[in-house]
Amino acid sequence: MEDVMAAHETPGTDGAILLHPEHEHWPAEFADLGSIAPRRIFALGALDLLQSQARTALIGGRTATVAGRAAGAALAAGLAARGEALITPAETGTDLAVVDAARRAGGRVIAITDRPPAEAGHIARAAQRGILERGGLILWEASSPRGGRTSHRSARLIAALAARLVLVEIGARSAGMTAAAIAGGLSRAVAATPTDQSRPGRGTRQLLAADLATLVHTPDELDALSDPRTLAHL
Repeated sequence: MEDVMAAHETPGTDGAILLHPEHEHWPAEFADLGSIAPRRIFALGALDLLQSQARTALIGGRTATVAGRAAGAALAAGLAARGEALITPAETGTDLAVVDAARRAGGRVIAITDRPPAEAGHIARAAQRGILERGGLILWEASSPRGGRTSHRSARLIAALAARLVLVEIGARSAGMTAAAIAGGLSRAVAATPTDQSRPGRGTRQLLAADLATLVHTPDELDALSDPRTLAHL
């Protein structure tokens, strides 16, 4: 009850629950972030998704091409049909295509955003309503570490919570690149899906060229990537 009351005292958080490391629904994966781990997270929606082990993050570029949106949507639909929970910023471009494809496939989405839903743009807010209506979850940090752009700080939460991360047509200086670096450091599986367009997918191609990500185009190819955390328990 205190967690709910604390959320109501913060503007733009009506209906949200304030999670902290002692809360029963606090994701254990956040501890992997060490000194940059979040201290408090607002959660709105289905908290059971935080206990699921089948979570894949899909991050696309803000300046999305038709090919990029189609690639992200195809991956999202295939993964959602298999019962995977999808993690996405759910803000613009390919991320919105991911949300829509997951919805059509009957999947559930965890949106990790850099602001409360009340402060999101019109299109992102509509997508978030759809996520909640279909049993999804929205998370945002109550207080972020100082320094850096907000979207890059929220990228670390996506990298930690996902068992594997897929970057679709991301830019070379995007938050997706930050997520890839952190995910790799946490021994998460990192994959990339480029397109034939030259500029929008530059970051994706850089990751592949540096052998920091594995090329994938389909859910089957993604399944071939082993999650190190799963192997550790075998």
